[in-house]
Amino acid sequence: MIKRILILASNPKGTPFLDLDREIRDIREGLRRSPNRDQFDIEMRGAVRPIDLTRSLLEVKPQIVHFCGHGSGEGGLVLEDDNGNEEFVKNDVLSRHFEVFTDRVECILLNACYSEVQADALIQHINYVIGMKSEIPDEAAIAFSIGFYDAIGAGETIETAYKLGCSAIEMDLPAARSSSRKLIPIQLPEGKSPLPNYLIPVLKKKQNLSTIVASTSSSISIKKSQLEPLIGHSDWIRSLAFSPDSKTLLSSSNDRTVRLWDIETGRLLHLLTGHRDRIKCVGMSPDGQLLLSCSADGQVRAWDRNLLTHKKTGDSHYIVKASSKVITLTNALPISPNPQCPIFATGAEHGKISIWNLKTGQWQRTIQAHSSPILSLAFSADGQWLASGSQNYTIKLWDLNNTSEQYRYVIGNAHLSQILSLAISTHHQTLVSGGADRTIKLWDLATGEKRSPKHILEGHAGRVWCVAVSPDGSKIASASADFTVKLWDIQTGKLLQTLTGHLGEVRTVAFSPDGSLLASGGDDLEIKLWQL
Repeated sequence: MIKRILILASNPKGTPFLDLDREIRDIREGLRRSPNRDQFDIEMRGAVRPIDLTRSLLEVKPQIVHFCGHGSGEGGLVLEDDNGNEEFVKNDVLSRHFEVFTDRVECILLNACYSEVQADALIQHINYVIGMKSEIPDEAAIAFSIGFYDAIGAGETIETAYKLGCSAIEMDLPAARSSSRKLIPIQLPEGKSPLPNYLIPVLKKKQNLSTIVASTSSSISIKKSQLEPLIGHSDWIRSLAFSPDSKTLLSSSNDRTVRLWDIETGRLLHLLTGHRDRIKCVGMSPDGQLLLSCSADGQVRAWDRNLLTHKKTGDSHYIVKASSKVITLTNALPISPNPQCPIFATGAEHGKISIWNLKTGQWQRTIQAHSSPILSLAFSADGQWLASGSQNYTIKLWDLNNTSEQYRYVIGNAHLSQILSLAISTHHQTLVSGGADRTIKLWDLATGEKRSPKHILEGHAGRVWCVAVSPDGSKIASASADFTVKLWDIQTGKLLQTLTGHLGEVRTVAFSPDGSLLASGGDDLEIKLWQL
């Protein structure tokens, strides 16, 4: 039987920063390494609002619910509102809410300061509830999670896992920092001595334990490919691009190399060198003959595949500089998918978009697009539209048939943080954006309005580094700092599958043009291939 764990994360704007990404990463890593890893299914929801609490419990049907965030004692559980500000769920409301899930949820872990108050309210309906009597430093909260889930993964009981979590805090005490998970200061009664930096979590146990029936996971038509991971890069993998025939894959890395791989055999075909800085982006021309890469220093190199000899680096077909400045960080390098429109674009920290001739590397035009660094660019399938996303939370759409610098529309405050990735589905006339606020958002491509019926896709517990649209336009793949890749239905917004296995942040994801494979890469230096 599969045991499902639902992790809920909340760190509202204006509250002290918590290292929630690391906590979630360590939980996932502990369970992944356990001998019983196939018996656990982890789902995560970030920037949780009260409505998300209900929806996630209905969708995931978890046996363990883990909340990581700030506590407010009698004030209630601290979640977020639609604008990312704190919103409180009163303790009596929370208790009545979980009463509905008595026969499903076995344990709730409230990894937030002063959460014993919520634990007292919840224990009427849930077998085990773990709360914090006082402040708990961020490091100690993470240490408890590691010890607790290491034990759960080894098949131990909730009570044994609780004890090992407490032991993990005691062992980690010398390294604990002062930042804690409280939202507001709570005054101590007169005559009481100051509380220590942390206090051991409190385990509440229901008097008459109910029987919990674990639900099995549904059958999914997506599985990890039998192909071995592609291994060779010595630093973070930043970008991936398939050839038009889906037989080869191009990758770039912080190790300053570009590599071309044979998908079927996993063999390295070409190692391309010459960049002096980390390589942020790669792309292939629509005919698969030109390989492009862009370094953080703004240099774009193109290689003619016909001139490359087996396992030799070859000479660059052309080299262009994305800016006249000595050093300009270039963050995006999309190539128009329309062979009748042979161009590529670069977006850099000075806020400008430059358009270049793909065949010759000749500069064509520059658009002063944003007042802050451009972090993402995406072409429509016909090459007419170019979307740009910036560091100041703004998205703009540009008509490249219009020679003026006037955008078609602008979406201000599209995300609560940086726009890290963009993709366009012309099949559904949808613009997809991924942000550092852990969400994916869908926009009407023609108007820039919020796409209905589903506008916001939530579930990642870390920033969304990359989004990609499947060749038929029906699915979205997202890569996140929470070590996972997720697959979504673009029409309904439904989460189809969470792909786990990476041991670091996943920074890039790409569909093969024939729709048979999904590739992902990131901080663990491996390119994983997922068979669709």
